[in-house]
Amino acid sequence: MAAGWHRRPATWVALGIFLVSLVVYVLTMARTTSFWDCGEFIACSHILGIPHQPGTPLYVLVGRCFDILLGGMIGVAASINFMSAFFSSLALAFLYLVVRDIARRADPDTGWIAHAGGAIGAFFLLFSQTYWNNAVEAEVYGLTAFMLSFLTWLALRWHERRGDEKRGNSVLYLLFYLLGLGVGFHLGSLLVYPGIFVLILISRDRKLPVVDLFAISFGLALFFATTVFKDGFVLWTLYVVYGIFVLWRALRGHPFALAASGLFMLGLSVHLYLFVRAGLDPAINQSQPDTLGNLMAVIRREQYPPMNPFARKADLGWQIGYYYNYLMDQFYFIGPPGSQLSRVTTFLGPVFLGLLGLIHGFWRARPMTLMLIVNYFINADLLNLYLNFSDSEVRERDYFFFAAFLFFAVLIGLGAAALLRYMAGPLGRGLRELKSGERLPAVRAGWVPRAAAIVLVALAALPALVPGHVKWFEHDRSGNQVAREYAWNILAGLDRDAILFTNGDNDTFPIWYLQYVEGFRTDVTVVNLSLINLSWYIRQLRDNEPGLPLSFTDEEIDRLQPVLYENPNTGEQRLVWVKDYIVDDVIRQAFGKRSLFFAVTVPHDNMERYLPLLQMEGLTYRVTANRSDDGMPSVDGERLLTNVVGVYDFTAILDGDTQQRRLAFAEDNGAPAPLAPADTLPGPRPRSIVMERALSFAGQRREDIYIHGQTGTLLGNYPNSLVAAGYNYLRRAQETAVDDDAGYERLLGMGAGAFELAAGLEPLYPLVVDFYPMILVEKDRSDEAVAYVESIRGRVPPQDEMKVLANTASAMISVGDGDVAAAWMESRIAVEPTNKVYYQLLFKYYRTVIDIAGCRDVMERWRIVTGSPVPDSEMAAVVAEMEAAAGSGPAAGETP
Repeated sequence: MAAGWHRRPATWVALGIFLVSLVVYVLTMARTTSFWDCGEFIACSHILGIPHQPGTPLYVLVGRCFDILLGGMIGVAASINFMSAFFSSLALAFLYLVVRDIARRADPDTGWIAHAGGAIGAFFLLFSQTYWNNAVEAEVYGLTAFMLSFLTWLALRWHERRGDEKRGNSVLYLLFYLLGLGVGFHLGSLLVYPGIFVLILISRDRKLPVVDLFAISFGLALFFATTVFKDGFVLWTLYVVYGIFVLWRALRGHPFALAASGLFMLGLSVHLYLFVRAGLDPAINQSQPDTLGNLMAVIRREQYPPMNPFARKADLGWQIGYYYNYLMDQFYFIGPPGSQLSRVTTFLGPVFLGLLGLIHGFWRARPMTLMLIVNYFINADLLNLYLNFSDSEVRERDYFFFAAFLFFAVLIGLGAAALLRYMAGPLGRGLRELKSGERLPAVRAGWVPRAAAIVLVALAALPALVPGHVKWFEHDRSGNQVAREYAWNILAGLDRDAILFTNGDNDTFPIWYLQYVEGFRTDVTVVNLSLINLSWYIRQLRDNEPGLPLSFTDEEIDRLQPVLYENPNTGEQRLVWVKDYIVDDVIRQAFGKRSLFFAVTVPHDNMERYLPLLQMEGLTYRVTANRSDDGMPSVDGERLLTNVVGVYDFTAILDGDTQQRRLAFAEDNGAPAPLAPADTLPGPRPRSIVMERALSFAGQRREDIYIHGQTGTLLGNYPNSLVAAGYNYLRRAQETAVDDDAGYERLLGMGAGAFELAAGLEPLYPLVVDFYPMILVEKDRSDEAVAYVESIRGRVPPQDEMKVLANTASAMISVGDGDVAAAWMESRIAVEPTNKVYYQLLFKYYRTVIDIAGCRDVMERWRIVTGSPVPDSEMAAVVAEMEAAAGSGPAAGETP
């Protein structure tokens, strides 16, 4: 470390950026698990497990360190989430240093402007969409961002010392070691090297022979190819040739390639953790890399289908737009995301600065700017072509481009520095024009560039400066416990020692977090259907406690293969997967001994054979011995509402939901005390339930937490199950309506209660919108029906709003609450006097009560609104019929 580093302004500015970033990220950081990979990463860090391929061993080890240091104070999940915040903040500090160093080389007289440019670039990245998301949850990208920015800064340090072979090579040795180590965070760490290679190659006065540079670069490319291709003979042949060559170079007095290769392998050796730990059978042991072959399979990600970038999954133009839409959404600072205002201001602000930084840097600091351009292009356009996304991805894929956004933020910082330097006056001499050792005095900048610098910093930091800024709201996870609560509810409603089949990441990883970190419902065996085609996972499910009852031996498991089955009766063909054999065997072996459940997130295709035997009980289907008449899952309304009202916790998504609701349910139904967060097993379920008092505690949907579209889709399983229960009760009510008025009213009340809960959980759920207000009308609660329809005004498509309004008003008229409907329509007409639907419904009311004068009045009002000389023909015909039936006609001179 250079002497006097603590007296340099850059040190203190970098520290300030780190601290500001850390404060922002800690304030908005998730306190528990989030959806997708977070639950798995938290659990693996806590138990030293092995996450999904490619294993990320360094992430797990560093995460365990944070867990040990902070877990006892702030909780395991919060400590791992804090790790992301910490390293993301460190990355921003080094990004500032990168911008500052390149800006000083582009304009040696830039003075304080270089610091301002670095801060502006760092702040735009700090508050960018993807980077902020990654910084506040347990993901690998914050740590990888630190590695990328630090390696880029190291490359600049080498450029400074390139004329000194000893000092320059020492920096490169560290760089290659960190490249190997960084693979333990994310393989994308290697994608910083192409730009560094270009910087070294085109730099003048370097002491590193070009042969050694190409040799070590070939070695890195060979390793990268090993993670993609599986042709062992070709790869090992190339490794042997490479090893012989670098050894020959070392014997000839040029040891650089050999030493750098050894250091890279030393960093890469962190993957031996996977090999050692897998042999100890941790609870999460994905791919079980306990042999060298399995370890290489993990590093190569053989579990996933191979990519073929030449067979396009979508139109190339669409794919290019797919990435650049993400880029435009990253740095917005004004207006709702995706709006015209946000797009225009983003283009005129950060995007313009990025383009200016590219041009100015290429002109004035070409080698270093070429490094940035190459790395941006590889991590943006080239990666986009390779990843070959379809237009039907299961989730947003912006996180794959996090490195591209980082390098673009560097260009934003350079552009800001260039703009401020232009404002300060004519450009001075460039670095190449200076004599050796010569330094230029800093340009005297007036108030204009100083004011502009303050404005640019403020614009970048606007999400933190403006209270209630939409970007802050979208990224604030501090009070968001939706993922944990969703998983808790799935587990809480299961029987003791149940077997639960789950679909994928979002219904498995949060459950793993609860089981292996919080110790909740460890009696439940979770079977992930996305993994059960793999032999190592099948053996783990059978052998680990609590194990699955399986009749397959190891040899039989290894021989299982997908088979194309043809129905001899219909000729229909379908592929029978390995998971189909295993699920069938588990159900056969365990049925009657252990309860079996499918999560409602499992697609019907994955449990098609069992659909008639399934019974919905909330967030899960129970496997039963009873076959439904229609071949689809049945609904146990009592069990479902017992789970939803008496067991499930909705604190994360409902205002006012408390333990009182569950206590009230237990008291009213003679059930045992409801589950508290520390409990592990449910009690018996009542078979006939009362829930009127419990409904008053449910509350309404929380507005203080941001629900992402995909999370909202998952949460739709709550109202979906309640709607299913509501239908079940309404059907049963119709069946008893003939001879049991009391039974009809009770079942109708239960159905209404189910829909009421669904409306509280998701008032805009389509089936709730369609049926809930009409059920309220049926329950003689027309005023509440009106209030509900008014509450969704402008929040659903206009055609849907008009449909439900018309159906609700018509239902009121049919049950004798037409006066409420008429008053409602009059209030609507006062606001929208040209909407014919309101007049038609008002006309319908007067027609039902045989009020000819009222009908004529509505008809005349509509004629005046339209400016027509004659009344509406349909209304006039009805009025004529009514008058004829009453034995009267229009007065002389009047038109009916």
